[in-house]
Amino acid sequence: MGLKIQLMDIIKRATSFDKKMGIIKNGAENLYSEKIERYINNSVTAKSASNIMASYITGQGFVNSNSFLVNEKTTLFEFSTKFSKSIAKQRGAFIHVNYNLHHEITSFDLLPYTHCRLGKKDSNKYNGKIVVYDNWNKENGKIVPKDFNIVDVFNADKKVIENQIKNAGGIKKYKGQILFVNLDSEYNYPLSSIDSVQYDCDSESQSSLFKNKSLRKGFFGKTVVVTKPLIGSREHYDNDIDYASAQSERTAFKDTIDQFIGAENTGGVLHVEMEHDGDNLSDAIKFENIGSDINDKLFEYTELSTFKNILMAFNNIPIGLVRSDNALFGNSGESLKEMQRVYRISTTQERMILEQTIQMLMRNHKKKIEVELIKEIENGIN
Repeated sequence: MGLKIQLMDIIKRATSFDKKMGIIKNGAENLYSEKIERYINNSVTAKSASNIMASYITGQGFVNSNSFLVNEKTTLFEFSTKFSKSIAKQRGAFIHVNYNLHHEITSFDLLPYTHCRLGKKDSNKYNGKIVVYDNWNKENGKIVPKDFNIVDVFNADKKVIENQIKNAGGIKKYKGQILFVNLDSEYNYPLSSIDSVQYDCDSESQSSLFKNKSLRKGFFGKTVVVTKPLIGSREHYDNDIDYASAQSERTAFKDTIDQFIGAENTGGVLHVEMEHDGDNLSDAIKFENIGSDINDKLFEYTELSTFKNILMAFNNIPIGLVRSDNALFGNSGESLKEMQRVYRISTTQERMILEQTIQMLMRNHKKKIEVELIKEIENGIN
């Protein structure tokens, strides 16, 4: 029964259609991709791992073509880098393509993955439209369907493009097409690289937050100052002037302690007055520093476990590519070269998808440029 429920949850995430908005929701609340971005950005391991994976997908870019402008502001290498980051995080990408009247691609660029949703499927199970919107998480109020930007799905067939331009009312009104790259073709939307380790990413973030709060509000770095009573009750004084003078002396003492310890530490000082009948100064005033109440051993196993799990999620990145180890360089960096070689093999599929996607776009580009990724150099380093 438990397995059946889990399978149903996956299917629901992938196929739930919202009739009101006319989209296939990405997740039960339509915020799966946004949640993934948040988990990755809040986890130092996941963020670092996603960047490393993206760099291995892009490598050194394309032979003699890195500086080619795919649009007014973006080079082919810059586009490849953005594409690779989307693949590393979401295992998918949405690419907007513009055409001219000759049905040739004039420019293309990557859209924010979190902005895009698939439209309704037709009778042939084909998604003809993609909806682009920047407020699925309702940050600025309610979702407003009239503000949706609805764009045709990529199709390089010239007759299809010609009909789309005609239906749009001319080339000036034509919105172009959106190519959806999905590394999990069995689902409407791909499962993120961290799908199976979402809670590990969150645990890493929460662990850091807990320790931060403990340092700020716990006992760490606190100082206790113990003295004999600096002021008695009112009846111990002959008049109000003497009583006020004693109060003033107590205030002056606390100000002196603050200056002695330092202004940045004054929030961590506790002054305790205790009865004392003696002449020994060390008994009359004491400074006690309270150490940390954070048990590092409590976090050590969990943090290492989540760290390794997250690395495995990104095609099993070798630990040495993420965390420095002085012993690593004891044999002239041979271990590092081997880890780089192994991880490059591990990201072969993603690199092929990057290359094939861009090759297809460039074949249909007005410039008709043949592109090829730079091959691995001799020492195995990207």
